[in-house]
Amino acid sequence: MTQWLLSGHNTQETSGIARPVTATMSEQGLDSQFDFILEKLGGDLSQFDRTVKSTLAVQGRLYVNMEYFARNMAAVIPFDPASIGVPPEMVKNLKHPSLARQLTVGPRFYQLYTETARFYRQDLPGLDQTLRQLYWRLRSGDNDDKAVLELFEPELYARSRRTDTAHLVASLVIISVGGILRERAPDLLPLFAGQATITSQMGQRIWALRETAEACGPRVSQMLCEGVVELAAYRALPEAAPLVAGLEAFLKEYGHRGFRFEADFETERLADLPDHILLAVGGQLLESEPPQVRAEAARQSALAALDKMNPLARMVWRRVLGWSQQLIAWREASKSNIALRQAAYGLAARKLAGRFYPDQPDDILMFYTLDEFLAFVHSQGGQRLDSAMLAARRAQHELHCSQVPPPELIWYDPDTGKWTPVQERERGALAVTTTQRQGIPASAGAGPVEGFAMVTNDPLDAGQRLLQIHEPVVLVTRLTDPAWSSLFRRLSAVVTELGGVVSHAAIVARENGLPAVVGMPEATRWVRDGQRLRVDGATGTVSILE
Repeated sequence: MTQWLLSGHNTQETSGIARPVTATMSEQGLDSQFDFILEKLGGDLSQFDRTVKSTLAVQGRLYVNMEYFARNMAAVIPFDPASIGVPPEMVKNLKHPSLARQLTVGPRFYQLYTETARFYRQDLPGLDQTLRQLYWRLRSGDNDDKAVLELFEPELYARSRRTDTAHLVASLVIISVGGILRERAPDLLPLFAGQATITSQMGQRIWALRETAEACGPRVSQMLCEGVVELAAYRALPEAAPLVAGLEAFLKEYGHRGFRFEADFETERLADLPDHILLAVGGQLLESEPPQVRAEAARQSALAALDKMNPLARMVWRRVLGWSQQLIAWREASKSNIALRQAAYGLAARKLAGRFYPDQPDDILMFYTLDEFLAFVHSQGGQRLDSAMLAARRAQHELHCSQVPPPELIWYDPDTGKWTPVQERERGALAVTTTQRQGIPASAGAGPVEGFAMVTNDPLDAGQRLLQIHEPVVLVTRLTDPAWSSLFRRLSAVVTELGGVVSHAAIVARENGLPAVVGMPEATRWVRDGQRLRVDGATGTVSILE
């Protein structure tokens, strides 16, 4: 019986139980993008195993097919399964590039990289500006119909999908470099972070808001520290005007980022929940140093390890790390742009639903597939689906929401569509003892830390609780996404169930100088809230101390 190993470790950071429009957009898009990159690097696609798909949606959740990587992608570029949250021993029949392949892939890769770099430097800024203007026009309600038509104009749509390909190219290179670095020079992992990424800039802006709040006077600071999150309360205070203006500017820049699952059309955005930002500002009022200080300490430790290398190795690693830092920054920029596009599409879908389906829930168009949705838009509502089909799809989605979710690693039978969980003994992530477990080391920080375990999957809950806790805190959660980024400054370490070396938690932890262990199955069940933990981000071990 044919079985494929599917992993949701990275895809489920950005996509939840997706409705059909998002699920088909993600699945079709990733399939075509992986094939495009494979053809660019490896030549004729007939040389590869075309019987396997790269991505699949299972119960509405998106998974990456590790068999596709093992049989195809790994034969072209170095591939480290742990970089995307999969124990290497789980990926069988892993091919490696032959010498002949290595000799031919270099020039092809350089050409692909050059095209990708050109997109990031020349095309992405203008695309981002255009989508940003349309998003805020849709949010304001002005000229809804015109903005929707402009958003789905074929040339703009095609440009926006190019972001997906550039993002995937950057991600694959980062995964390859991350695997090499983790295997050959793990002490340098703190340097495997972007420079001036959008994520780090968000953290810096939160710190700037903290300084603005402090300058507004004791009354404003006290409200923030007490967890007052109603924006109207601050608007009513004349002395809080600079904070309100700063928050509104922050949301104008980053408000499109998803509160959870930002690849989904239907997800809430930070602009919908400004109270989350106020909680983060209140939490940082308890801190005396800006985010860069702790990150610099971890960076200096890695630089010391780099300086101990022989001159040739040091020169090579400096070049590789500098290149990686640029790629990570680009990847974060395209991730933000994709979130912006999805936010705009989600708004457009709801506005069109209100116009063409006034008696139906405003998410009705999200039960179209991507192709059906685009046909509906371009025909101005003329090509509609049967109401019974839409009702059946909604019922299926509700069933997926009520079902026990598949684990992050599953065996999938492509003939029957059935899946079975990967057993714990197969995962390579077993408990060493009842008080210690092994995950994937993602960020060493400045060394192992001990702290109070805060077990939660809700960033708003975390923000509220961080206002009350004055000791080192270890966040234990299923996954993190941009909604968590502003809270990292208040943490001492991070442990996640999902993710690999290039996951959101790993990248933001390195940017903040935090130890991070990712890809640890059922961490939120194993650790009890309030327990004391020791987290070693260099070895990937988490120990319960009490």
